Amino acid sequence: MTRIAHLTDLHFGAEDTAVVEALVAEINADPPDLVAISGDLTQGGHYTEFRAARVFMDRLAAPWLAVPGNHDITPYNLVERFTDPYRRWRRTIGLRTEPDWQNDSVAVLGLNTARRGGLYLDWSRGRFTSRRLHGLERRLDGIADGIIRVVVAHHPLMPPPSAPETRVAGGSAPALAALRRHDVALVLAGHLHRGFARLSSASGEPPLVLQGGTATSVRLRGEPNSYNRVTISAAGEITVEPRTWDGRSWTTRPSPLPTPRRWG
Repeated sequence: MTRIAHLTDLHFGAEDTAVVEALVAEINADPPDLVAISGDLTQGGHYTEFRAARVFMDRLAAPWLAVPGNHDITPYNLVERFTDPYRRWRRTIGLRTEPDWQNDSVAVLGLNTARRGGLYLDWSRGRFTSRRLHGLERRLDGIADGIIRVVVAHHPLMPPPSAPETRVAGGSAPALAALRRHDVALVLAGHLHRGFARLSSASGEPPLVLQGGTATSVRLRGEPNSYNRVTISAAGEITVEPRTWDGRSWTTRPSPLPTPRRWG
């Protein structure tokens, strides 16, 4: 059995310090096998925010894996944004923006969907680019049969069921097709600050797309701070326990899955 704590949208620089302290205590009281953080560690990409995020992650009594979000590229230094967008990430978080983690039954692969810019106004939207997808596919090809595959990315592949008009990241359709081809069971994502789970097709095909609300920031969008506890059995059975902050403690809300889902 593999246990993953899925956090997203920490937004240090706009964090709620009480929630940060409570989350560290919660995770350290029963450490998972991995803490997977799906982007937006910072609010404005400042070094002070990156350092605060790194201090938070280093306080966790579990290994962690993180990918960048759109807020993790500086919006102020445009020369740096376009010539070396992950300079601050490399100096404070890690050399890789697409890290991997694996144990005997589960492989977790990071995918960077942040964009430095483009010929459009909304640079925050993100994209599953062909280059990065091809790189992900090569990494997936290297995973042994029988290992459950999980991908962590910042931007959403699918809109919330209650808001189907929500814009998702560019390239989402080919990304879902690639993930299906490579038997990815689960995608962990964020960006929307809304927690939900959706299967990638009406016919119930994997991957399961699991979104998280903001774990620690004050930038709430109609939902409390939250994170997901994910359990994956050796047989590929996935269960999800959403945890939400009620102002005093972390509590469990109903799972977005009516029954555990199994993919092998």
